Amino acid sequence: MFGLFNNDFQTGFIALEKPGNDMYYIEKLSVLPECRHNLYGSKLINFAFDFIKKDKGKTVSIGIIEEHKILKEWYMKFGFTEVSLQKFNHLPFTVCFMEKNL
Repeated sequence: MFGLFNNDFQTGFIALEKPGNDMYYIEKLSVLPECRHNLYGSKLINFAFDFIKKDKGKTVSIGIIEEHKILKEWYMKFGFTEVSLQKFNHLPFTVCFMEKNL
């Protein structure tokens, strides 16, 4: 888990999980609503890429809400591509799994 701070104020957060030898999951990437559109999300995602590369990671995976088109396009700008869609009975939305090779 990593926090992004602007002076002493936390503006964002990201968690990384390593389920396999060269695969990582990005979990819980978030930026406070009042801090969005200031490139904090980009800083977090680029930090994650650098961290994963240093650990010899080769693939990054995320799961997002498929219906959130703006968020999906944002991840695509960083090179993520859709690998599958999945509907879970306990969720009211479809999950879009995306990956990026580093």
